[in-house]
Amino acid sequence: MFGRVTVIGGGHGLAAVLAALRSEPCELIAVVTIADDGGSSGELRRRLGGPAVGDLRRALIVLAGDEAPLARALGRPVTVQGFGRHPLGNLVIRSLAGVFGDLAAASDWLRLELGIRARVIPATVDNVSLVAEVGRGVIVGESAIGTSQAAISRLRFSPERPRVNDGALASIATSDYVLLAPGSLFTSVLAVCALPDVVPALAATAARKVWICNLEGQPGETAGMSALSHLAVLRRHGIRVDAVLFDPEAEVSFAPAQLARRRIEAVPAPLQDGQPGIHDPALLRTALRGILGGARQASSAAA
Repeated sequence: MFGRVTVIGGGHGLAAVLAALRSEPCELIAVVTIADDGGSSGELRRRLGGPAVGDLRRALIVLAGDEAPLARALGRPVTVQGFGRHPLGNLVIRSLAGVFGDLAAASDWLRLELGIRARVIPATVDNVSLVAEVGRGVIVGESAIGTSQAAISRLRFSPERPRVNDGALASIATSDYVLLAPGSLFTSVLAVCALPDVVPALAATAARKVWICNLEGQPGETAGMSALSHLAVLRRHGIRVDAVLFDPEAEVSFAPAQLARRRIEAVPAPLQDGQPGIHDPALLRTALRGILGGARQASSAAA
C-alpha cells in the first residue's frame, strides 16, 4: 500500500492524476475547486446560484472508469427547457446537493453509487469566486482570470475567507502524500492551495508534498512563465513543496540543480506521449509509482 494520497486541483490536470492512480494500492482523496464560472458550471451558477460542480463531476467520472454505465451517462449532455444544454452529471450533483443540503454529502453518496473507493471532496463549503490582483486593479472570476493577459501578482477569494470543508483539511493533515495536480496555476492549483485555511494546513502536514509541474505555459494565465516562475508563484502564496515531478523534455521544465539549490527533490520523468502539453496517464502512473513506492521503501529501510 502507498498509504493515503490527497490530490489537490481541478480540471483536466486533476483528472489525469486521478486516472493514473485510480487502480493503485492507496487510499485516494481528491480535493477539488468549486470556483469555476465558465461553461455549464458557470451558466448554472448564474441561473441558480450555488457552487460550480463541473470539476467534481469530471473527477467522479474518471475515477469510475469508462466501463461504468452510470459514469458514462453522467457525462452525456442533455437539454433542459429553460436551462439549455448541460452534462447530466452537473444537474444530478446539484439536485443531490439540494436533497442532502450539502455538496460534500452529495459527492460522497454519488461515488458510492458509482462504486468508487476514492473520495471526492469539494474544497469549500461556501460558494466562492476567484479574485486576481493585477497591477493596480483586480480581475474577478475564474474565466476572466484564465484569459487575462495581465501579469497576476496574487490570488484572493470572495468571500475573503471561504469555509473549507472539514474533510479536506482532515485529509491534508492525515495523508502520507499530498500531490498538487498539474493544471491552470491560478484557477485550478491555487484555487485550492491558496485558500486561507488550506495554506497553514499544507504547511503543518507531515505528508510529503509533490508538485506535478505543467508541461507548457497556458495562454493568458501563465503564458511565457518559466518553471521557476511557476514555483515562485507557489511560494509567494505560502506553498512550499518537497519534490517536483517534471518532464525534462517539456516546454516548462527544470534543471535539477535549480531545485537542489532550493532544497527541493527533482523528479525528472517522461510524462507526455503523442500529445504535446498533455500528461499521458500511463507515463504519469509509472512516475507516481516511483515516487510513492520509492518513499515507502526508503521509510522501511530507515526503520
